[in-house]
Amino acid sequence: MKDLGRALLELDEATGARVAPALAQLRVGADEEPGAAAVRDYLWWQLPVPADESDERAAHEIAWALGDLFERAGLVEQAAVCRAAATHERLAVRRWTATFPQVPPAFWTPALEGLDRLPEVPQRVRLSLAGATGLLEAVGSGLTVAPDGSLPVQTVVALDNRFRWTEDFPWMHPNREQDIPPLAFLRRHLTEQRLLARVGDRLEPTAQGRAALQQWSRLWRAVVAPQPRWSEPFELDTLGVMAASLLRAPAFTPGRVAEELTSVLAGKWRAASDRSVFERASLVVQEWYQVGVPLGWWDTGRGPADRRPNAFGRAAAGAVFRAVAARGG
Repeated sequence: MKDLGRALLELDEATGARVAPALAQLRVGADEEPGAAAVRDYLWWQLPVPADESDERAAHEIAWALGDLFERAGLVEQAAVCRAAATHERLAVRRWTATFPQVPPAFWTPALEGLDRLPEVPQRVRLSLAGATGLLEAVGSGLTVAPDGSLPVQTVVALDNRFRWTEDFPWMHPNREQDIPPLAFLRRHLTEQRLLARVGDRLEPTAQGRAALQQWSRLWRAVVAPQPRWSEPFELDTLGVMAASLLRAPAFTPGRVAEELTSVLAGKWRAASDRSVFERASLVVQEWYQVGVPLGWWDTGRGPADRRPNAFGRAAAGAVFRAVAARGG
């Protein structure tokens, strides 16, 4: 096994320049070897991650350079940590959170600590996606919609008989799509995520929708992805902060969450000419909350307004947190 000093001399000048400060911060001498746990702790929590957009890859390049160094030195486990997808995901998240310099680190810590415990695809995911697959199957190869673009009555009745929305919410009546909000929320979301598309007077599955219907994991990723439905930078930041808030608290009340994240967003975003930051953020939070209703993300707490994210809801929040950070990090 080569020592780190000899391995460092074998690196090209640019790689060596990236590695030297990191080794100093790791407090590693030429005759010392940092353990894999120490390397992971440094990269995940201590490596400076600038928010400057002109240097967005800096932290990732340092991690890769350290990986090259450790590989040359025969430190296989340490090199693997530097190259792991989880490490680079964490660096992206930290860089995105650094774009909110006025927010104390404690706000992000619960979400950061729990991120590696949140699966990309939760167990028994088919239970969450039953409504989405049911709607895609009902559309089939395509069906004629009403003049206002809503689903035909017979399809609404058939879906309600299958999923019993009006039994869970007795004040609803399966006369029109608009009369069953969970169905309307779901249809709008699948359309805006480009799994369904309006073609003239017909609603049809897209190629992406047909492919997603064949694989649970693919459909889940398409449903929980922020984009394309929410693509504006403000919307994505709102969703990312919302996800962090949800992962910090046991309950999810859209109004309370919107108030909390407004103070976070206000330091980075100014009010639009026609809407306050709170109003703009509230709309995004409410829409995301509504998506989770037909997808079974919420358990009822102590009252009708008290919604608690279950395993599906927390996994969805984790997916949003990752996606927003990947875009910004």
